[in-house]
Amino acid sequence: MDLARMLSQARFYGAKSEPIDDVEIIREVPLPDAARLLILRVAHGGRHSLYQVLVDAAGHDVLATSPELYLQAVEGGVGRRHGENLPTGVAKAIEGEQSNTSLIVGDRMLKVFRHLEAGLNPDVELLSRIPDCPNVAPVRGWVTAEIDGTDHTLAMVQDFVPEADDGWRFALGFSTLDASFAAEASLLGEATRAVHEALAGALPTEGVGADELGARLTQQLDDLVGRAPVLADFADDARAVYAALAGEDIHVQRIHGDLHLGQVLRTPDSYVLIDFEGEPARPLAERRLPDSPLRDVAGIIRSLDYAAHFPAHSGGAGPEDPAAWVQSATDAFLEGYGVGPGPLLDAYVLDKALYEVVYESDNRPDWVDIPLAAVRRILERQ
Repeated sequence: MDLARMLSQARFYGAKSEPIDDVEIIREVPLPDAARLLILRVAHGGRHSLYQVLVDAAGHDVLATSPELYLQAVEGGVGRRHGENLPTGVAKAIEGEQSNTSLIVGDRMLKVFRHLEAGLNPDVELLSRIPDCPNVAPVRGWVTAEIDGTDHTLAMVQDFVPEADDGWRFALGFSTLDASFAAEASLLGEATRAVHEALAGALPTEGVGADELGARLTQQLDDLVGRAPVLADFADDARAVYAALAGEDIHVQRIHGDLHLGQVLRTPDSYVLIDFEGEPARPLAERRLPDSPLRDVAGIIRSLDYAAHFPAHSGGAGPEDPAAWVQSATDAFLEGYGVGPGPLLDAYVLDKALYEVVYESDNRPDWVDIPLAAVRRILERQ
């Protein structure tokens, strides 16, 4: 069984820019038909990461095709359950996910986390605190396992959102037809604001200086450059953008942390925000820090840019004027949210584009030119 090869080809594996040096099985649950649930410690680039996989006798990951086996593994005691019991019945995997695998079971969804980190996953932590917000799918239960003396979140149960379209595919439909997305973007802005207000009401908030946020962005820049050397050519100009941040204290709170069109669902009435884990390429401790809600706003702005440029990038038709399409949608989103452009938002948009270069290098190298082009455009405007 070549676990390293399987991982390197898996959509959920997030370190494709580095060779896998070693794979160690640290936990194993035997299942019917010679299948096994495995927790793997993967050595790569001088670091170690934990991954959760469900493999058949040939070593192929079969969580998406044999989801009932995962339910058996949890029922068999792979971890400790909290809150609502696991749903029972026929399970079906949601197609198209990148970082995790979600199973629909009746009116519940079981989200299986692939990359495991120590501590309570922010998806569980945040969504369990705002169950009454109409723009989220509440968490009803979760599963943890002790690894190396610390609890790790293996999976969570939340409400399934029926009759919903994936936000990325939904927006891409407008882009492909060169149709305005402004009205939809405004509605998404309203939903994003409602979630931020719910989080601010349920969890502590504080004020920090703009210069402190600038220093934090600079520190993140240094980490990103170390992981994607192609960013070195832009580092000095980016530092200048962050160094210019100044002014009164800025409100910070718990936020989504990785908001983009693929993290929202379009229901018949509104938008629902999902996947509150934060940016997977950043350490968990960093993702749990309070931050400006403008980080999430910047995430949607960058995602709108992706939606405008992706059709042509993939050989299809897109907006005749991608820049105008993005600007119209961005203006409407900001209006719906209730905020205007400014230096801090510009800084977060730049930070997001720089992060995307690292993410695409690790996960989808063929896409890296989209955020690289955006970094160039953003810095040329400064």
